[in-house]
Amino acid sequence: MAKRDSRFDGNCGMFAIAVADEAYRQGKHADFVLAHDAESPEHLRRGQFHLFHVAIEVDGVMADARGRIAEEKDLLSFMASPVPVAKVERFPVNRDVKAIIRRKTRWTVSFEKYQAEAQRLIKHLSRPPAT
Repeated sequence: MAKRDSRFDGNCGMFAIAVADEAYRQGKHADFVLAHDAESPEHLRRGQFHLFHVAIEVDGVMADARGRIAEEKDLLSFMASPVPVAKVERFPVNRDVKAIIRRKTRWTVSFEKYQAEAQRLIKHLSRPPAT
């Protein structure tokens, strides 16, 4: 039986927070990329939505634990049955969005545990994509 990757089993948000914090330390711009089904900004604030996946965009390059994600349509491609109602939106890295991520994901690993991986991902994203 294959071992499940915790970064896709509820901890995608913690991984994204680790990458966002590392990007900030390196002076890079980052935004969270959320795939969700909220009908309005008010639903986001109230937590009345499902959060399907959290990725990060660093200096215009979208990524998650798989690495670089070429297109938004590929964001949920790892799911066995992707959700057709998912909206993909970018949000600034701030305390409020981090709180939403913490509340709406089933995380079991703190973002601090992903610091080394976050550093490697940022280094990888700084290189041009392989052709």
